[in-house]
Amino acid sequence: MAAVTDPAAAPPASPSTARTAHSAWHWPRARIAALVATVNVVAFAVLVAEQATEWSTSWDPHALIWWVGGVTLVIGIVLVGITMLACAALPAWWMRIAVAVVLSAVQATVRTALLLPATTAEHATPGAVAVWATGFIGHVVALGTGFLVAALIEREDRERTRRRLEEQRSREAIDELEHEELRVRRMVADRLHGTVQHRLVVIASGLDQMADQLERSAEEGRVHTLRDWAAELDELREEHVRSLSHSLFPSGADLGAYEAIRALLDRLPTTVATSVELGPTMRDLVHSHGAVLPLLDRLVVVYTVEEAVTNALKHGGATAVTVRIEAEKTTAGRWLLDVVIDDDGTGPTSDAPVLSGLARHRSRAEARGGSLSLGRSEDGGGRLHLVLPFEEPAAGRAERASADRRP
Repeated sequence: MAAVTDPAAAPPASPSTARTAHSAWHWPRARIAALVATVNVVAFAVLVAEQATEWSTSWDPHALIWWVGGVTLVIGIVLVGITMLACAALPAWWMRIAVAVVLSAVQATVRTALLLPATTAEHATPGAVAVWATGFIGHVVALGTGFLVAALIEREDRERTRRRLEEQRSREAIDELEHEELRVRRMVADRLHGTVQHRLVVIASGLDQMADQLERSAEEGRVHTLRDWAAELDELREEHVRSLSHSLFPSGADLGAYEAIRALLDRLPTTVATSVELGPTMRDLVHSHGAVLPLLDRLVVVYTVEEAVTNALKHGGATAVTVRIEAEKTTAGRWLLDVVIDDDGTGPTSDAPVLSGLARHRSRAEARGGSLSLGRSEDGGGRLHLVLPFEEPAAGRAERASADRRP
């Protein structure tokens, strides 16, 4: 989730686009293939040059070595260059291989014509066929190794593209599931908060009215029973239905992470001191854009803070909880949300505490490219540290782009 485009994070091409791209002759790949083929040509030229002294008794050995080796090397390099250029215009591998074989045969013929006058040994003249076959096989092997390396690189590129396509499809599927989960959560929370609570209020009000009527009829026993039922319904509505509604969709989440966390802490008993502190960068972002985080990221943050506060009160016996929120822009241009929840409780009992209920929150954070860790604060209490990448608000990107264009 970077503010600056990350080539590695760019969506991969479609399968048809990927196939078209791989059928083209990529010049980076061609340069590697040409380099491998050239190294093999050099090795072949050195090998035939060492054997050249057996071909002739009339030439000076040094001159013969340079002549045979030089001709073989120059013809081989020219062959590699022409083959690479020809392959750039051909879409299929079988066409490239056919052209390489034909060009190797032609170059072997030229090489034979140039070297045949030097093969004048009295009893061991190799003959034109042998000279041609040697050049043809040597050049085909040189080009073949280059093609093999290029094919292996292409296969690796194709596999990398396939993995990127699968990762992209997985991300899209996860996003769809998350949005569907969010839709269901909001729908159920709205029903609980609206319809169900309304019905409970109406029923409790009806019971109170009936109790008033019975009270006038001097039926005290039934009056107390009805009032107890009404009180239980009010308790059910306040303690359970409202709590369940919040669990499905936190209050204030539509407004922003700060508002939702503030609403969460305000529901704690008055004996627990709470505070939410925004760092200077986060404060500027909130002031400029309101809700900085996307809604799904907000829910991750709010639920994580809620779990941390619950653990601090339930297991650590905390009487004070502080939530610090800051935003940071890395050198790579990515925005990171840094959330630290400190309490004055007993804290974890080991250096590597078991996360237990926090494990699913860590999984959610890591799935979005973040991290979650539990440790001890400087004061000895518990400290939960959440880091979550997020997109820079669209308005902020537009303002920054406009500022960059100003003279």
